[in-house]
Amino acid sequence: LAVKQVPYESHPHPFILFFDSFIVTIVPIDSRVPFDSRIYLITGDHPLVIDAGTGFDSEYCIDIVRRYVNDAPLSIVATHCHFDHIGGIRAFMDAFRCEAFIGSRDASFIESGDLHVTVSDMFSSSFSSFPVTSLYDGQILSTGLHDLRIIETPGHTCGSICLYEDSSGFLFSGDTLFSNGFGRVDLPTGSMQDMRRSLSVLSNIDIKGLFPGHGNVMERYDRASFEQVLSLAGV
Repeated sequence: LAVKQVPYESHPHPFILFFDSFIVTIVPIDSRVPFDSRIYLITGDHPLVIDAGTGFDSEYCIDIVRRYVNDAPLSIVATHCHFDHIGGIRAFMDAFRCEAFIGSRDASFIESGDLHVTVSDMFSSSFSSFPVTSLYDGQILSTGLHDLRIIETPGHTCGSICLYEDSSGFLFSGDTLFSNGFGRVDLPTGSMQDMRRSLSVLSNIDIKGLFPGHGNVMERYDRASFEQVLSLAGV
């Protein structure tokens, strides 16, 4: 496996993964809204979008996705239920007629339109509830070229998940793990005890590349960086 970053016009900068028999592109999409989550597009026969931002800049983000997926059937998954990650999902569902997924323990907050637990009120905003399909620990989402395994990582929210690609060692960590820390635990359904357990679970997998919900992507993630996070969390 070889990895290099290739510019696409001025934005975004996709990661091109060269496997023995195929090529996969991971496109980190940064909206023009400073507090939006990162959005990731993973190409394949069944492309996958991870997180969708607030939706305040969805037209721009959707346009970038269209350049890569053409007419391929798309799915979208949220790493957790916070508004800066799920606010744009409805726009993606409408644009691509796609199914949305989220961790099972966060699903009810989306389907009920809970403004408190989704922290929509923190963004002085609201959202209309929409249908989601629940994901469970160990479940696989496939792009047709490779599989992403769901790892339940409560702590930031009770239903937070990460997605791990075994062949590359890439982890899409949402707001559980960042390049230099972990997600806050003082918001509704957050728990430091759960966060410590989740970080302990992640310590048992080989993370070679880190794609977090905010902050820097680390396409070459080293164990020493993770050990610092574990120490910070008291694990």
